[in-house]
Amino acid sequence: MTFFESLDKPDWIPPDWAFPAAWFTLWTLQLIALGLLVTGDRPGRNVAIGLLGAQFITSVIWQAAVFGPGRLTLAAWWLVAVLVLVVAATLAAWRSSALAGALIAPTIVWVSVATALGFSLLRLNPNA
Repeated sequence: MTFFESLDKPDWIPPDWAFPAAWFTLWTLQLIALGLLVTGDRPGRNVAIGLLGAQFITSVIWQAAVFGPGRLTLAAWWLVAVLVLVVAATLAAWRSSALAGALIAPTIVWVSVATALGFSLLRLNPNA
């Protein structure tokens, strides 16, 4: 049994298949947004590209390294940082390309769910 499988989970947790499906879809949308930003020449695109890259790297690090035994508090708060970066990337991209911003925006919803889940897991498993 993996660490995640051993945790008490809230009733509203998405099914296991939803996590890879959501991230694949969101990262595909972000890649398209990145393409729009890179090929555009509107002011602020470099800031948007930087924030998009920062939120992507922060998300990948969270998935790869943060979530594990004894790290639920770090994982939950790390997701707050990811959420802040996603919102910042969305706003910056929107200023440069409304379509790019719209493509990134669904990530706000998913990371908000992930953040709520992270804090729920922490509450349900205070000793994990």
